[in-house]
Formats: sequence, C-alpha cells, structure tokens
Amino acid sequence: MQEQNIKNFSLRKTYAIGDIHGCAPELETLLSRLEISAETLVIFLGDYIDRGFDSRGVIDLIIDLRKRCEVVALMGNHESMLLDFLEHPESVGAGFFILNGGSSTLDNYAGVGGSFEIPQTHIEFLKGLRLFYETPTHFFVHAGVPPEKKLRDLDPIIDRETLLWIRGPFLTNKESWDKVIVHGHSPCETPEKWPNRINVDTGCVFGRSLTAYDVNEDCFVSVDYFAHQQIVPPIQSETSRRIAIRFNGRMPVSAARSGGKRTAFETLNYNQFGLLFQETQATSEPSFETGDLIEGTIGEDPLTLVDFEGQIVRVGYRGDIANYGVKLNKISIDPGSNNTGFGAWLNRPNSK
Repeated sequence: MQEQNIKNFSLRKTYAIGDIHGCAPELETLLSRLEISAETLVIFLGDYIDRGFDSRGVIDLIIDLRKRCEVVALMGNHESMLLDFLEHPESVGAGFFILNGGSSTLDNYAGVGGSFEIPQTHIEFLKGLRLFYETPTHFFVHAGVPPEKKLRDLDPIIDRETLLWIRGPFLTNKESWDKVIVHGHSPCETPEKWPNRINVDTGCVFGRSLTAYDVNEDCFVSVDYFAHQQIVPPIQSETSRRIAIRFNGRMPVSAARSGGKRTAFETLNYNQFGLLFQETQATSEPSFETGDLIEGTIGEDPLTLVDFEGQIVRVGYRGDIANYGVKLNKISIDPGSNNTGFGAWLNRPNSK
C-alpha cells in the first residue's frame, strides 16, 4: 500500500513555493510559468507578507489559485506575528511583527481614520494556515524541524516556534529524516538541495528571485526580482501615515554601550525605526546619555531574538524611572544563526 501511495503521488504535479514577502508581481509571473491543472498541488511555505509592497495582493493571488488547483498554504513566522498583532497588540509577537517589516503590510490594509481593515477572507486565510504538510516522500514546513526529533513525534504545540523560526541547528544538521524536508525562511542566493533538505527561499524581496520546487522533476523554476520595485518600499501614502505610528507594548530588552555589559530593560513603545524603553527599577543615575551608541537584543527566546544597534536620542524620566529613546540603525533576526537570514541580507554590501 505504501508503495502504491508513493506511485500515485509521483504522478501528480506538485510544486512548493518559497517566501514571497509581498512580491505579488513576481508570484503572478512564477505561477504563469508552472504547469497548473485541476490535479496540480501547489504548496506555499509561508511568509506571504511584510517588507514587500503588496502583501495583500499576494494573499489575493493564493486565494484565487484555489479555483484552479489544490492549494496548501503553510504558516510562516511573519503570518504568526501578524496574528499576534491582531489578537494581542501589546504582546512580544506583535512587537516583532512591526520591527520585522509589518508596517508595509498594515499599509496595504489602511482604512479611513487610521484604522486597519483586513477583509474577512484574509483573516480566515491566515487562521487556516497549517504548520506543516507531508507526502509519502517529502515533509513541507516553513523554517525547518528540530534535528533531534523524528517527524512522527512532532507536536504542533511544543514544536510550533521551532517549525516557524529555526535556522542554525537545522541548517547545519547532516543527518537525514525519513522524508526530505522542503522549507524556506533562510534566504540563499540560489536554491539549496541537500540529501536531507531542500531550501527554496531565494530572497526575492531582497533583490534576488522567487522560486518554486518542482517535486516531480526534482528541479527549480525561478523568476527574477522586478528591478522597478524598491527593497525598502515607502509605507507612507496620501491616505496613510502609518509609518509614523508607534505601538505600545512590553518587550524585554538587553542593551549596553558597544562592547559593554548588558542590562535588562523593557520597551514602552516602538516602531520599525525606533524604540522607547525604560529601566526595570529606579536608578540614581541613567544608564545612557544622549548620543550614546548602543547594541542589544529584543526578546528572550533564542529562536525569536531581534538583534539591534542604535543611538540614544533622548533621555527622560517617568517618576524615578529613566527611559531612553533609541533610533534603530540596524536590525537583524536570529543573531545566533551563523549570519543567515534577514540580518545578513539587510546588512549586506550595497543594501539600502
């Protein structure tokens, strides 16, 4: 029976598409180059939103594709952060959403009077995303799987953050699972094919390409990034000044002057360009002065840390608690990820 299932699946045209991040024109072009019929299965590996200029358009394209073939849409860490933002706007996850390019997505849904109007069909799409999907031969997931676990032992609750965020330990693992892992999340210049895993995130939003993996032919189909787009799109428009909005929330911060011993703080508010954070207790002397260059991390979980560098632009007090306004000069996700992912792309030579 297992052999028959594998044979039946091998006859069905199947594609897996990597991280799109708002690149709707590239997705539309890529889909036009695939052999899609009513029997085709298209698996999207997550991260449809953020950073690019048309996240809303990407979701519309995926929803519309369901009329033509079977579509499996997986959860990415960016969709998870957006749901945190919508359901718990003062949570750490909501903060990570804004700091990691979420403002561009919110601009796509800008409503009258500064509101966000996300269609119910898009809300249902986001809430219906799966954490993983498997066939007799392949296991599809956004970021990866814990190297120490067998696929049959994965727990959607216990392993959720790993499935959405993991990089280093998974990417360096040389051992094989009982199926080939097909994933995105960790952008590379060209698709990666290893004996145990296949990475189809080729960093379209960062100026590279958007890639689909043809499972049947064991090959890749890619379209180039459209040069007329901008790597960092303008979020502000005539009807939306959301770029300037600051969001309230309590996120743990560990920070110090460059090279110094880090101290614990917590945020008061933030946007993708700056933070306002405060001491966790009263101090006789402030930890920083205006003009100080600082570095640190936002968050506590090693999988979801945001590494940053910035400059103190304001020092104030609320009662006897010092607070600090910080202009963010550099942000990267997963500081311990061996220089892979968004941080490496954002800070690469000639990046904007």
